[in-house]
Amino acid sequence: MDGLEFLDTLNPAQREAAETTEGYIRVIAGAGSGKTKTLTARYLYLVQALGVSTANILCVTFTNKAAAEMKKRIRRVLPDQDLALITTFHGFCVGLLKEDCHVLQYPPPSSFWTRRTRRRCCAEFLRSWASPRGI
Repeated sequence: MDGLEFLDTLNPAQREAAETTEGYIRVIAGAGSGKTKTLTARYLYLVQALGVSTANILCVTFTNKAAAEMKKRIRRVLPDQDLALITTFHGFCVGLLKEDCHVLQYPPPSSFWTRRTRRRCCAEFLRSWASPRGI
């Protein structure tokens, strides 16, 4: 037993996605097709087979349900690891804005921002992020 038995439960396309280590991957598939299973397997593969720190893995999904399910599955295998970077796109972006909004000279985001302010902040943040100097 090498601790990677979870890979044997994947179909060939899922296994390829789980074992691909260069660059990012995007898993696009219908409901019930194994997206969460595949991303969970990739996460575990990176940590267990390659020794990547959980602090260096960003794993984002569209729904809170999928993010919570991934955390639950990974916690069964890695109970003492920090899984803070398993989140939704929205959660990640809000966290990023909370942490780095000072770069744009904006106050921390809150639910009281107007739609116009939110759009302006996001547009300026993206312009700043895409600039050669970075954040």
